Amino acid sequence: MDRREFVLTCSAACLPMLGACAHLNYVNATSIGGRLAIAKTELSTTPFALVATETLDFPIYVHRDPDGSYTAVLTRCMHRGCQVEPNDGHLICPCHGSEYSNSGAVLKGPTQLPLVPFRVETDAEHIYILTAGVTIP
Repeated sequence: MDRREFVLTCSAACLPMLGACAHLNYVNATSIGGRLAIAKTELSTTPFALVATETLDFPIYVHRDPDGSYTAVLTRCMHRGCQVEPNDGHLICPCHGSEYSNSGAVLKGPTQLPLVPFRVETDAEHIYILTAGVTIP
């Protein structure tokens, strides 16, 4: 297989996956002294969002619970390091099938470790994800 054929084959295989990712809600965050600030309006039409940062290799998953509180976890599966994905009210690792709650607790293995959590604070207009001091294994 030559280079052109390889690229065409890979592109055809990847396009369906890219379409599946298109519905994910990535939001902008402002970095302010060891924390990320997100406008609450960013989560007004969906209960979750993903935040990409310059300092982390994986996005942060932010979830609005029915009671109005928020959780935030790193989307790196603790089993093999794949990126977990939102799926029907929880998070699933596409590599090995591990499942996590929206707060990062293990629902189904093979993983035995929860997702890395971030402390979350809010005010009337913003969600703040505290990233300073968080240890990423």
